[in-house]
Amino acid sequence: MSTLSALLATPSSSISYRICEPAPAKPVALLILLHGVGGNETNLAAIAAAAPTDTLVVLARGRIELGPGQYGWFRVAFAAAGPQIVASEADESRQALIQFVDAMQVQYDLAPARTAIAGFSQGGILSASVGLSSPESVKGFAVLSGRILPELEPVIASRARLSSLNALLVHGRSDAKLPLAWAERAHAWLMELGVQHELKIHLGGHGLSAPMVGDFAAWLQAVLTPPAARRMDLRLDANAFELTAAPAGAPVLRLAPGIDSLVHEYLAPARSLALGIENAIAAIEDELARAPATAHGARLTSSSSSLRDIATAAGLSPAAPVLHREAVEAVFARQSAEALGRPSASERLPTELVFVAGLLLLREMMHHLGIEAISLTA
Repeated sequence: MSTLSALLATPSSSISYRICEPAPAKPVALLILLHGVGGNETNLAAIAAAAPTDTLVVLARGRIELGPGQYGWFRVAFAAAGPQIVASEADESRQALIQFVDAMQVQYDLAPARTAIAGFSQGGILSASVGLSSPESVKGFAVLSGRILPELEPVIASRARLSSLNALLVHGRSDAKLPLAWAERAHAWLMELGVQHELKIHLGGHGLSAPMVGDFAAWLQAVLTPPAARRMDLRLDANAFELTAAPAGAPVLRLAPGIDSLVHEYLAPARSLALGIENAIAAIEDELARAPATAHGARLTSSSSSLRDIATAAGLSPAAPVLHREAVEAVFARQSAEALGRPSASERLPTELVFVAGLLLLREMMHHLGIEAISLTA
């Protein structure tokens, strides 16, 4: 069993958690595990070993205290007609977990494309709720002896947004708490939504057997291990934000509208720069959710002058060969501070909205597609 850290908290989330130790010095992927109703964050420590060694494993505690050492994500009563849930609590936990995932990614500088969320029973239910309503947050979700809530339907993302998501359903054939029919319904629903997934049925009841954990480990390894990086060229200018892969003549992958469109539709009309940035980021995220798997983790080169401007703002030399994500994040942090009324943060930052638009497009692309660095060419 893994050793667990002390109970931790993050200011931007209402969820407490522990980390499996020893944690990797520089993790490249993130796994968030959610326990079932009446348990706590220590329950899934035994399956943390399923994660690749370079993965940070976070075990979250349910938001609702049910008794000493007992927590849940929502209250539920099991009746002859099936589970009866407190839907408002389930939705509040879903939203809190989306914020929690984002907070962990920001804190440890990890990309959604290298993030998975999984859970047992009620924890699996919430994993599906997060993945299906906010597919931009994770690469995949696993439901271990759980189900997908029918109440989730109004907030499920569009097929286009779900296109890059991957899921795993693991269930016991003799599960008396949540009968196998729930897994079969989830399988049919994911088929209808176009979500790539696997359904694994095992002997046993409502629990996690060694073969179940084995299936989870294999799925997790595949989801968190990126394919061989593909070389692509990035174009970011007034009219385009797109990738082109070798060989020459390959189809162009449009990521989002160009700089001018972002300025005219979101930044210029906004009552404040902060509000304009918020609206622009939401629009960019919607566009990036449609990016195919081939774009995630790609090895990028670019000759676009917009990237040179951002590199200069980051304090890099005019001949710098590489622009790293951490440098872009530093410029974004200063730009955000300036937008919130801290003028000292604006030192060396261009004042034009076209610079802000280019920065937002580049930052969101690098974050959501897991791009660590871009080679700058003449």
